[in-house]
Amino acid sequence: MPAERCPEGSTGGTALDYPGFMRISTIILSAFLFTLITSAGCKDEAPPNTPGEFGDPCIEGSSVGTPDGCAEGLTCWKGYCEEVCANNDDCQPVDGWTHECVAGQCQILCGPDSSCPETLATPMECWINGMWCAARDD
Repeated sequence: MPAERCPEGSTGGTALDYPGFMRISTIILSAFLFTLITSAGCKDEAPPNTPGEFGDPCIEGSSVGTPDGCAEGLTCWKGYCEEVCANNDDCQPVDGWTHECVAGQCQILCGPDSSCPETLATPMECWINGMWCAARDD
């Protein structure tokens, strides 16, 4: 039977045992890396499904207080949550835009160039002959 080839510089003896502290540190490091890797991939990145606040997207026809609807005191109008009102004072200001009470509901008027605010949580576009802002259909 041919002898095993021994690389140059080898002692030809058996490998030495690792010291005890090296085995423990390897086990601890492996456990730490496993925990780190598995916990990074398990985060819930979906936002909570709660009723929308002013300017949040909504689904028309959804009940107030439901996840696809709007919070109390708001109504879903053309895809976004808008305030219920009795007069213009009930409508919170939207910087740079006219926000007025129309038929019991606050509405944002389109700008002179048919623009709408970009500061709300819902992308907006001009609707009804360039008069009112509504949620954009994407």
